[in-house]
Amino acid sequence: MSDVSENRYRASFLAWPARIAAWPLAALASLGSLLVRAVVWPLAAGHEDLQRAADPVGYAKAAGAYLAFRAPAPPPLWGPIPAAGAPLGPWQQASRRLQKSHVAMASMVLFLLYVYIGIAAQAGWIASDYAATRRGFEHLPPGTTYAKAQDNEPARKLDGSEIPALGTDFQGRDVLSLTLRGTTTALWIGLFAATLSCLIGVVLGALAGYFGGWVDDVIVWLYTTISSIPYLLLLLAFAYVFRQQPDLKIWFNESWFQTKLDLSLGLFQIIIAVGLTSWVGICRVVRGEIIKLRELEYVTAGKSLGIPTRRLLFRHVLPNAFHLVLVSFSLLFISAIKFEVVLSFLGLGLEPEEASWGAMIRQGAQELIRTPSVWWQITGATVAMFGLVLAVNLLADAMRDALDPRLKT
Repeated sequence: MSDVSENRYRASFLAWPARIAAWPLAALASLGSLLVRAVVWPLAAGHEDLQRAADPVGYAKAAGAYLAFRAPAPPPLWGPIPAAGAPLGPWQQASRRLQKSHVAMASMVLFLLYVYIGIAAQAGWIASDYAATRRGFEHLPPGTTYAKAQDNEPARKLDGSEIPALGTDFQGRDVLSLTLRGTTTALWIGLFAATLSCLIGVVLGALAGYFGGWVDDVIVWLYTTISSIPYLLLLLAFAYVFRQQPDLKIWFNESWFQTKLDLSLGLFQIIIAVGLTSWVGICRVVRGEIIKLRELEYVTAGKSLGIPTRRLLFRHVLPNAFHLVLVSFSLLFISAIKFEVVLSFLGLGLEPEEASWGAMIRQGAQELIRTPSVWWQITGATVAMFGLVLAVNLLADAMRDALDPRLKT
């Protein structure tokens, strides 16, 4: 290998880690700097944990923005390095189109901000006292500076860390901490439920589309039967059944969901219920795409060469439908978050003491009828959920447009 080629291969392993690591830093720098200066710092006056979590924004601005958005794209991680002026591959073309979309970049920045908040809350860097109840702090409006711990005591001025930036609920819990911790719950549900749905839907759709015949008939009958049942009733039935299974609780207590990730049983039950009932749509999409791909010449040539069916299907056919899987995963992600809110609102979701946007909306709806109305709890959860759902929706639309071969120019 020549010195030039060796240097280019070395550059691929040096440039990609720096570029990948720079993306979240640049995302936090661009949007986080605006949010911190305009919103977070005024609202978080005295909340040292929240301010400390926002400090890395300033450090990431210079290096992260350049490496992630301005530096030239590094060579590929594997395979031959394309010559100068060589045509771009389909994924490279899609990446170029995605980077040119200002809406896609803005939504990605917002989504990465939610991911950062979720990781920080899970690690205990922020919102570590979300479950703390305080007597005398019930139903405090946002920004309250005076409160009394006992009815017969005079009101005292609150310290900076005690001021509720978004008010408190009926138990005296800080609404801002609950909202931030609820981000972690939403991300766990979206990630695991969407992954489970994609695994089921992609495997069944690929088998039905590739083999056809009785395999296709059985799988089509299965998802047609499931889709004929109203989805909300099906989801409620699954959620109720899983809540009544003692064996599931025993298995969960010994699994890595509990030992490593510290998930609650209610959260795990929602993930299973949503994941097992949301795969029909992606199964249909993958089946239709595989039916078209199996008739192409390279598939026929692979069969003639004696390539094993499993390798031909999962190594050569299914990757060509991966763009549809990617978009479907994004849509399933936000659907799972919304279904958690529905289940919690109907009383089949997380326990009231757990931090989730659905539980906050359920409790906040009951507090709206008070006089004076307690509006800040339901508002905080609704705005937080709206931001995450909007970001992922816009990003999914941009990914669909970038990956659609009919839109290539």
